[in-house]
Amino acid sequence: PQLPGIAPYRVVLGNVKDKLERSRRRLELLLEDVACDYDPLDYYETADQLLEPLLLCYESLQSYGSGVLADGRLADLIRRVATFGMVLMKLDLRQESGRHADTLDAITTYLDMGTYSEWDEEKKLDFL
Repeated sequence: PQLPGIAPYRVVLGNVKDKLERSRRRLELLLEDVACDYDPLDYYETADQLLEPLLLCYESLQSYGSGVLADGRLADLIRRVATFGMVLMKLDLRQESGRHADTLDAITTYLDMGTYSEWDEEKKLDFL
């Protein structure tokens, strides 16, 4: 239900924040080898579970003419979760060079430019 003066996406994102905090706490407990009695509906186990409310908010903002909000930090977060999963910390691409190369391979193959990972360093730098 919509509360007066509170945009629905703020309520949804507030719930996302709470579930992320419980997800983090659950992982901390598991690392400490302590039993966790959280209901599975109270935390995220997969990136898809996290993406669902984020995409819902994105689509809602777009449909109500708030594309500027949707295409900012929310879109960045959606791209990060879709690409790297629930690892939400900032990630240097050098830490994920295999994924970086796979992504660029897909792009260059789609553009009929060949396979990025087979190029020499000079050609890679020119492309980038």
